[in-house]
Amino acid sequence: MSGAPDNSPPAARWLRIGRLIDGRGGPPRQNVVMEIRDGRITALQPDHPPAAEVRDLSRATVLPALMDAHVHLAFSGSEDPEIRAAQLQASPDQVVATAQHHLGAHRKWGISAVRDGGDRSAAILHSKMDGRLATEPSVTVLTPGWAWHAAGRYGAMIGRHPAPGQSLAEAITPHLATIDHLKILQSGINSLKRCGPVGGPQFSASDLQMAVRTAHAAGKPVMVHANGDLPVRLALEAGCDSIEHGYFMGPDNLRRMADRSVTWVPTAVPMAALARAEGLTQEQRDVARRTLDHQLDQIRQAHDLGVFIALGTDAGSHGVHHGQAVREELLLLMDAGLSLPAAIRCATRNAARLMGLQNRGSLVSGRRADFIVLPGPPERLLENLNGIFDIHLNGQPCQPV
Repeated sequence: MSGAPDNSPPAARWLRIGRLIDGRGGPPRQNVVMEIRDGRITALQPDHPPAAEVRDLSRATVLPALMDAHVHLAFSGSEDPEIRAAQLQASPDQVVATAQHHLGAHRKWGISAVRDGGDRSAAILHSKMDGRLATEPSVTVLTPGWAWHAAGRYGAMIGRHPAPGQSLAEAITPHLATIDHLKILQSGINSLKRCGPVGGPQFSASDLQMAVRTAHAAGKPVMVHANGDLPVRLALEAGCDSIEHGYFMGPDNLRRMADRSVTWVPTAVPMAALARAEGLTQEQRDVARRTLDHQLDQIRQAHDLGVFIALGTDAGSHGVHHGQAVREELLLLMDAGLSLPAAIRCATRNAARLMGLQNRGSLVSGRRADFIVLPGPPERLLENLNGIFDIHLNGQPCQPV
C-alpha cells in the first residue's frame, strides 16, 4: 500500500551573494540572498531563514549565464588559410565533431546558449535532431540549418539558394518545421579595400516580405544578415526579427529598429580581429579599423535610441574564437559607451529575448537559475571572466569543462 503523496515544496538552496548583476541593465546589487528551488530562483532578499544552510559568495560577483546570439559552430577562428580552406570542405561528420568541440569552449566561458548562423550541409541541424550533437544541459543550440542566399551571391559556404524559378518563400517552406529560426542573407560582406557599404540587396522587397511572412506563419523568427542602407531597410520593412551585422546601415535604420522593437546583433569583434591580423596588409588593417570605429559609433547611437542590442560575436570568423570572443565583444560594447551592466544585458536578457528563451537571461524571481560566479568585485569582472570557477545551470552547480 503506497503512502500519501508528498506535497511538500522542493528543498531550498540559499546563496549569500556579495554583488549581483541581474541582467536587466541596472547597477549591481549588494549583499543579496538568493533562494533556489527546483532549478528556479524563488526569492532575492536581504537575509535567509535562521536555520538555513547558506553558501557564502559574499566575496564574489554573480551574473546570468552568458549567451552568444551569432556563432558559426562549423568553423573555428583559426587564421591559418589551410585550416580555413579545409573547413569549407568538411564532411557533415567532421562538422559535428568541430561543433561539439566549440560547444565545450562556450561552456568553459560561461555561455549557456548559442544561436548558430548555418552551415552548407545543415549538419548542425541534422545532428541536433538525431541526437549526435549533445547540447543540453550544457549549451542550448538554436540553428537555422542553412542560411539562404540568392544564386550567385555571397553565402554558399554557410547555406543554399532557391532553385531556378523558385521563390525564397517556396524554397524555405519544406524546412520550416524543423529549424529553430530562418536565416536570410540580404547583402554581402564588408570590404577590406574601402571603408563603406559594398553591394546591393540579394532579394527583392516582395520576395523578402513573402519569405518573412511564411516563416512567421510557421512560428519561426527571422534573422537577416544585412549591411548597408538599402539591404537593412528592406529587411526591416519585410518584418524581420533581427538584423545581423548592420554595418553602414545609417541612423534612419537605427530609428526604424527602435520604432519596431527589432533586435540588432552588431558583431563588432570580427572587425577588431581583422584590424590586428598579421596576415593582412597595413592598408587592409586600416580599413578594418575605420570600419570598426564606424560600427562602434552606430552602437553608441543605437543605445541612445533604445534599440534592443543582443551580443553576438560571429565566432568562427577569421580570428574570432568560440567562447572567448564574448569577452572581447563585451569590451567593445563598453568602448561604444555602454556601462558594464548594460553590456551584460546584451549578452543575457536581450539575447534570451531574441532567442525565445523567456525563462532565462535575468536573475529575477521565477526565472531559471542559470548563472556564473566570478571572484572579486564587478570592476574586475571582465578581467576574471576567463577564470570562471563556478557555473550553475538549471540551479545545479557544474564544473567548467
